[in-house]
Amino acid sequence: QTRSYSYSDTGRLTGVHTTAANLDIRIPYATDPAGNRLPDPELHPDSPLSAWPDNRIARDAHYLYRYDRHGRLTEKTDLIPEGVIRTDDERTHRYHYDSRHRLVHYTRTQYAEPLVESRYLYDLLGRRVAKRVWRRERDLTGWMSLSWKPEVPWYGWDGDRLTTIQNDRTRIQTVYQPGSFTPLIRVETATGELAKTQRRSL
Repeated sequence: QTRSYSYSDTGRLTGVHTTAANLDIRIPYATDPAGNRLPDPELHPDSPLSAWPDNRIARDAHYLYRYDRHGRLTEKTDLIPEGVIRTDDERTHRYHYDSRHRLVHYTRTQYAEPLVESRYLYDLLGRRVAKRVWRRERDLTGWMSLSWKPEVPWYGWDGDRLTTIQNDRTRIQTVYQPGSFTPLIRVETATGELAKTQRRSL
C-alpha cells in the first residue's frame, strides 16, 4: 500500500491519496484561514461553512466539541452518524481546568457510567509532576466500577525538558543533547529491576 500527501503553498495538508492492489482512494481536506479543518468538501459539497466561529471547531467526522468562555475544550462526545438511532451509547469526554488554565480533572463516561477518571498535579512552575488514573474494572462481586487503587505515573524534569516518567511497572528516562530539546538516549527499565539494583547497592 502506498500513501501520498499533498499540501498547500502554506504547508497545510490538502489531500491523501492511497493506492494498492484494487484500491485507489483520494481524501481531500479543506481548512479555514486559521488552519482549522473544515467539513469534507466531497461529503458535504453544500456546506456553507468557510471558517469556524471564534476559531473553535464544533464538530468533525468523529466528535462534537464544546468550549468554555476561555476557549478551553470542556466536552467531546462521539458523533452519531445521520440515520443511526441513538442508543445513548456514545462516549463523552469532559475536561476541567484550574484558574491557570491547566487540565486538572478528566472523565470519560458511557451510558452515564464512568469509564476512566484522572486527576493531574503540577509543581510551582506549572510542570505536570503526576497524574492519578482510575479505570473501570470488575470487582470481586462482579460489579463494574472504577478501580479502587489508581495508576500513578510520576514525571521528572530538567528545566523544561521531561527526563523521567515512572509508574509501578517501568521507569523511562530520556537524555537530551546538551542545551537542546533533541533526545539522544531513551532508557526503559522495569521498576522491579530498579528495586533489585537499589538492594544490591546497599
